[in-house]
Amino acid sequence: MQQLTALDSWFLHLEDARMPMHIGAINIFAPVDGERKFDFNEFKEFFRERLHLSPIFRRRLVEVPLNLGRPFWIEDPNFNLDHQLLHVALPQPATLGALKKMAAQFYNPPMDRSRALWRMIFITGLEGIDGLPKNAFATVTQIHHANIDGVSGAEIMATIFDMFPTPSKIKPPKEPWKPEPIPSYRELIGKSYSDTTSTPGKIIDFVRHTGGNLLEIAKKTANTMMPPPPAVMSAPKSILNVPVTPNKLFSAIELDLERVKKLKKKANVKLNDVVMAICSSALRRYLDEKEALPEKPMVAMAPISVRKADEKGSMGNRISGMLVSLATDEEDSVARLRKIYESTQSSKIYSKATPVDKIVELIPSEVGALATRFYTQMGLSNLHRPFFNIIITNVPGPPIPLYMNGFRMHHQYGLGLVFEGIGLMIIVFSYDGKLTITCTSCEEIMPDLSLFTSYIRTGLAELEERMEEVVAEEDYFEKLAEKHKESK
Repeated sequence: MQQLTALDSWFLHLEDARMPMHIGAINIFAPVDGERKFDFNEFKEFFRERLHLSPIFRRRLVEVPLNLGRPFWIEDPNFNLDHQLLHVALPQPATLGALKKMAAQFYNPPMDRSRALWRMIFITGLEGIDGLPKNAFATVTQIHHANIDGVSGAEIMATIFDMFPTPSKIKPPKEPWKPEPIPSYRELIGKSYSDTTSTPGKIIDFVRHTGGNLLEIAKKTANTMMPPPPAVMSAPKSILNVPVTPNKLFSAIELDLERVKKLKKKANVKLNDVVMAICSSALRRYLDEKEALPEKPMVAMAPISVRKADEKGSMGNRISGMLVSLATDEEDSVARLRKIYESTQSSKIYSKATPVDKIVELIPSEVGALATRFYTQMGLSNLHRPFFNIIITNVPGPPIPLYMNGFRMHHQYGLGLVFEGIGLMIIVFSYDGKLTITCTSCEEIMPDLSLFTSYIRTGLAELEERMEEVVAEEDYFEKLAEKHKESK
């Protein structure tokens, strides 16, 4: 038995029929030789050989009665791989739109908590979809966010992906798998009691940790003009910040990674800053056309990993988040990029002061569960400014192709989640020379989501064109920095 952390439990408390708290991906594979066909039974054996490589594959939740403590992970004595792997065929004629719709049908409902909180759906019958290789098939992967964050998710994927077409030889487990019986309510309550009594120690640890971080921040910012990052609930209200619905939509585009890297080099910023800038451009254009662009700059929350080196291999969430101004009030695309860069640099420092996982640890489980459900069910997000406007998360991937059971992965599209009052999540994947940007929203909030994603491509072209003009002005960045300094 392993008790969930407070942050992992939070993703369970948030979940309801409107807000499933799982994340995932749509991946498209094809045989290396173009001739090999998909065999579902072969893939089941492929997974069966790897079940012992990650603890999440065969574990399930057991919840403490009346939320008197955080839930526990146990190895599921009733585990059945047939419940985790499914095979369906896409109705003909096959289209990319039909594939997205089928993926959404499987992805939208909350997962069954009586089973392992992951599954993979194999979708065949993709013949006829333009641009896909011969004998291609897709997978829709779902993993509950209580199970993983971006870093631990990548570690799990490493158990099923290879860097070469020939699958790795897997050593069998040293001992047969022997799960323990499902614990009784008495055992669960007893084990939870020790967690409750440790709260005073957590408070002392939190004060010590936060105090040290505040001193570090003071040292780093004492002799700079660096402004503080946006505060929580300082974001303006927008048409994206309304109650969410269970009808999720996905839309994605692929960009040439090298184009984005060239902009990064010319502007002397980080790759993630360029990504945020082109997403900001799309957001500005999309909302402006609807006459719904806020006057104040919109704010993005960017999850960041706080997983230490000695925590590698541990599952669950070790994340914090930084709030970044998207400078949507700025017309000039290059000036907008510089403002975003300054905001991310500031937020990286300040985000260490109050790490999310440390704060959540101080809240008793039963209080957190009750408060979270009351907040969502009563629609309280309508009564205050958004905590932030959107979520943008960047997950770096390998620059080389990956293979699963000998099939090459050609495309990878991240599937996100939306929170109460936060109706857009953007997931960025880099893989094999491509940058894939996938947007998740709701039909009722962004019915024209594909239009928004097309504006991301437009934003990239706009920034490239403007950057060429700026490079010709040798002192542009110096003038911009001086103007920004005077405004402060």
